[in-house]
Amino acid sequence: MMAVETVFLLPGQGGYTPGLFADDGSPEVREVLDTADRIAAEFGRDGVSHLLTRPDAPSAADLVRADSFALQLAVFTAAVGSFRIAERQDTPDVVVGHSMGEIAALTVAGAFSLADGARLVCHRSEALLAHCPADGGMVALELPAARAAHLVGAVADRGLAVAVSNAPRQTVVSGPDEAVGVVARLAGAMGVQATRLNAPFPFHSPMLGVAAHAFGEAITGIRQHPLRRAVYSPVAGGYLQDDTDLKALLVRQLTAPVQFMAAVRELHADGARRFVECGRAGLSGLVRRSVPEVDTTRTARTRGAETAAAPAPAESAPAVPVPVPVPVPAPATASRPSVAEVLDELRELYASALGYPVEVITGDADLEADLGIDSLKRAEMLGKVSAHFGLGESAVDGRFVAQPTLADLADLITSVQGTAPAEEAAEAAAPAGPSVAEVLDELRELYASALGYPVEVITGDADLEADLGIDSLKRAEMLGKVSAHFGLGESAVDGRFVAQPTLADLADLITSVQPSAR
Repeated sequence: MMAVETVFLLPGQGGYTPGLFADDGSPEVREVLDTADRIAAEFGRDGVSHLLTRPDAPSAADLVRADSFALQLAVFTAAVGSFRIAERQDTPDVVVGHSMGEIAALTVAGAFSLADGARLVCHRSEALLAHCPADGGMVALELPAARAAHLVGAVADRGLAVAVSNAPRQTVVSGPDEAVGVVARLAGAMGVQATRLNAPFPFHSPMLGVAAHAFGEAITGIRQHPLRRAVYSPVAGGYLQDDTDLKALLVRQLTAPVQFMAAVRELHADGARRFVECGRAGLSGLVRRSVPEVDTTRTARTRGAETAAAPAPAESAPAVPVPVPVPVPAPATASRPSVAEVLDELRELYASALGYPVEVITGDADLEADLGIDSLKRAEMLGKVSAHFGLGESAVDGRFVAQPTLADLADLITSVQGTAPAEEAAEAAAPAGPSVAEVLDELRELYASALGYPVEVITGDADLEADLGIDSLKRAEMLGKVSAHFGLGESAVDGRFVAQPTLADLADLITSVQPSAR
């Protein structure tokens, strides 16, 4: 077993953000952009550098419909460019690619040249465009992989498969549109959140068998080089070696499942405590939901500059990740963010809170009809939005809860941001009490003591009834203890408390309704 401390994560789908490198003109990023454009031209296609240098470039949703070839190459370019940004401040012990991000991971590890890495992506895209059936799709389920597999088995369609295991309660199913729709409806009947992904193809499903064969035939002339960095493959389920047939792995990857959660947990067992996401696709949140006591950072575009390590809160247990509120800029010296920047932050805020990849949370998705965010959850999220953007009393305005999409909400926030009184801004910027992780730690100890279990048994994602055997009567009794411990008072009478299925959910709710408790 090798010693591991720092892991770099390279995203696949969801890794593209318009204008990601708009503020970075460095030679190392420019080389990646120029190479991608040159290889695109080899395939008779337009370049993609403008997609990553212009904030007004088409969104991922637009590219899925109009030019999936450009989207795939932009995803690869974003991952490799973000790796080079992250490398300025840190050095990975291991690199991991998520889904198509494996091509980027193998490229930065030296197995393929930068140009050949781009060629692999282009050949892959051409094979998919030529040989993938048009009626495929993907759906993300808020379920463990084992339970998602039961749903897949119940539908009994040979093209349907569990495609990705991302986190304890996030699994992606892929296959024919009709079968994916049946899975989504079954999940809905079970009260399970199901969200159709804006994916151009049914990745990691048997439907891509013909495309995989064509891809393999097209890349026989690409040369594999010795690895210069350690690479862990979530598809192969282990570390890759110089004698591994990496092109065969990439071919198999089109139809094989991605075991991302298992990869994170094995690396954590090997000692990894720092995970750096090269981009902004939501992988950091998946890591925090899967393993305890880790630090996660990511390369993320900030207003006016690119940072190599934008920190996310470390979690002491696999809890629902919560964004860190940002201080309110002084109106006299800071320019107001654009609608596009606010929308980017909203998408990441909602994706983190809901536990879904960022690409699910599009600006034009209806919050209720498309994302299943009911009025209660919308009000809860507006509390997080208010804290994140320093809106103060402005967020009480009924206009906020009435906005049907995040694009509408971003427009409204941009119009009112910076108008709150100075004392409200100062209050919004002040510390907001214990974090969700701290509350979760206290909950785990409280329940362990009352139930007579070792505290390690009481994990944040364990179902209180199904996994821990806490029936409704015992749950009500424990809520009395919780209310007394956290000083919730009348707040605990709210029916939302008894409805929370896990301690992670309960910790999130306690923090949102009683931020100054304890």
